[in-house]
Amino acid sequence: MRKEKEKAIPTIEKNCYIHDQKKYVSFTAPDVDKMQEVIIDEKTKLYIAPDASAEEARKHYFDKMRAKK
Repeated sequence: MRKEKEKAIPTIEKNCYIHDQKKYVSFTAPDVDKMQEVIIDEKTKLYIAPDASAEEARKHYFDKMRAKK
């Protein structure tokens, strides 16, 4: 029995097929009314869990900003 060559699928069609096969997870934004607001400066606010430490959040934010430079 002879194996038939697979039909070559153009790249565009292949990408569309793969795209259709992906499963999408619905994303819902957190409810900021239930979160604690931490003000960093006049332009920056963070929202953290109600039981989290505001000082730890500020420290973590400034550490990340220093690491970027």
